[in-house]
Amino acid sequence: MKIKFSNLGCIKETELDLRPLTVIIGPNNSSKTYIAYSIYGLWQRVGQTLRAKLEKLEFKDEKENSYSLKIDNNLLDFVIKEIKETAKNFQGISLESFFQDSSSKLFSKTSFEIIISRQEVEDAINQLIEERNSINIGAMFINVSRKNNVLFFELNLNNEKNLDTIEFNDKPDFLLLLILFGININQILSFNAFPFPAERNAFINTYKILANRRYKILKDTQRELFNSSSIRQLELLTEQGDILYPQPVEDFLDFLSEIELQKTPKINPSDKNEFQKLADEIEEQLQNKNKTNLKSTKLGGKEIKVSVKRGLEIDLYNASSSIKQLAPLLLYLRFRASKGDFLVIDEPEMNLHPESQAKLLEALSILVNLGVRILLTTHSPYIMAHLNNLVNGNHENSEILKRQSSSLYLQDERAFLPIDKVSAYEMKDNKLVSLNDPDYGIRWDTLSDVSVDIQQKFFQIYEAGQEKADETED
Repeated sequence: MKIKFSNLGCIKETELDLRPLTVIIGPNNSSKTYIAYSIYGLWQRVGQTLRAKLEKLEFKDEKENSYSLKIDNNLLDFVIKEIKETAKNFQGISLESFFQDSSSKLFSKTSFEIIISRQEVEDAINQLIEERNSINIGAMFINVSRKNNVLFFELNLNNEKNLDTIEFNDKPDFLLLLILFGININQILSFNAFPFPAERNAFINTYKILANRRYKILKDTQRELFNSSSIRQLELLTEQGDILYPQPVEDFLDFLSEIELQKTPKINPSDKNEFQKLADEIEEQLQNKNKTNLKSTKLGGKEIKVSVKRGLEIDLYNASSSIKQLAPLLLYLRFRASKGDFLVIDEPEMNLHPESQAKLLEALSILVNLGVRILLTTHSPYIMAHLNNLVNGNHENSEILKRQSSSLYLQDERAFLPIDKVSAYEMKDNKLVSLNDPDYGIRWDTLSDVSVDIQQKFFQIYEAGQEKADETED
């Protein structure tokens, strides 16, 4: 799937091939974050649009509590049309609101285009059947199967209740809306997207304060408006505007708040899923075994704590900067992660030692192999160098791949990714330049220009110093 960007920041026009792992590297102020946030916004809107419009399709009754849906060009074209229309409509006031652009000028000419094929949509459906042939929704589960170009759905119960007691107005629409494309299209454009903005290191400490202050200001303003008919009061409120950040930052703050507010299941050490095990591995390898988790407070709430040794827990704001920056990812893995999710991570290398950056990249590659799509923006040459290592595994021979994994930091062969699952770009001359090389892997050598330049400056400084010394001696 490709996305075209026009008039976005300093970008006149460029294109990106979005794959399970997409990495963008480039200098500061080159619109990398604009691209990442825009893709996140497109993700959300496509999901909302499909959910709202899929009710136009129809199921065929096969037998009692069994339905079918024909996978034909009409269905595939319907999905493609809605995706393209959604991208086209993500502009103007909608985009200004998303980025909270008070000038109303930054994105006035910005536009997007999504290019997606029938085959990509059908591949997503096939992937669902391979990975999940039974879907659980409360007391009900649905067996999913495919024969030729027809999908079959059979409704069953997890207990002995009669299926007819489950109340919803239209079973075919219910299936279509909540099951079929809520998961199938999830493989292409995930409805569950999670942004991790560059500001996360500060917000992880202050999100409660920010949320409380915004709520207080809002309530105080409302009281003033009710108590006074002053036109000036209304003018001041209009001038102040909404107390908001760009939508991805707001959603990140909401993610932290919801993690604390919502009921989170107790994790049984002997029954952890693959995502929770990966969180443990990150703590083991990157946090010196210090564990980040939610702990209950005396008043019944929850807060993020860090266990540094047996019997000692510290507040997150007293932990190291690296632990702070990894905390959102660990919380996601423990309490939110599922196949088909989409993560947008701005500068994952922040506050991390170069070796830890490489370890984190391996963990994120494992996450991709667990079914989560990831988009990274970075300044790190270490991430790019190690990314090239991770696309050079031998996937045709599992024994060789296993031996190769002994050279990795985590020594886990799941960190290797086929090159066709990875796209890497350098932001150069206000365009995305692909770094994918079919023969080499990720050819990022052009990004080492700064290192070469710094080394050259050493020789220039040294030689100039020697010349001055020689003149003094003469």
